[in-house]
Amino acid sequence: MDQMANEAASANEQPADTAQVRPKRRSKPAPDPEKAERIVRRLNDLLSASDYFGRYGTLTPEEKIAKLFLASAEDKAKSDINCTASDEVRGQVPVLFQAIAGVMEEKSGLMIQSSAEINVEGFGRGLIYSGRIILVMKSLRAGFPFPFTSLEKTVAYAVACLDEGLAFLDKYKEQTAVHGLLSLEG
Repeated sequence: MDQMANEAASANEQPADTAQVRPKRRSKPAPDPEKAERIVRRLNDLLSASDYFGRYGTLTPEEKIAKLFLASAEDKAKSDINCTASDEVRGQVPVLFQAIAGVMEEKSGLMIQSSAEINVEGFGRGLIYSGRIILVMKSLRAGFPFPFTSLEKTVAYAVACLDEGLAFLDKYKEQTAVHGLLSLEG
């Protein structure tokens, strides 16, 4: 009995040098560079279309996205504290889902639409659909994952949504091949 107690005690002992060890986090795989480039290009095109007077025409796509699309750290902190979404954050949601739908349309060759909104309290939904099939549906609770403050996180989220929608299209390709997406019964 004493031997088992000693083994259990020695198993629970931690060496002094492991006190500084950080917990392991799952590393996320890097998004596909080709899809990431398409997302950045499409997002840049959408922002350029809303830049009526060409004020930001000389900026690189990354600079334009940072200036016109990404939220500031103060805006992120404000939305984290009281879960309200500013007008800038409320503008981020439909633009990002429209960019994802545009890239998905390029990749699939089908007509893809998006519908996204977020209310002042930070609750909303983003949909990407084709005909009668919803390809991506994201619920936004307390604004999460918005507002985005870095281009890398924005692209990673967009590519994940893009992959989800394209996988869903492939899954139901057989059922929609005969009659198309608009005539799917159910």
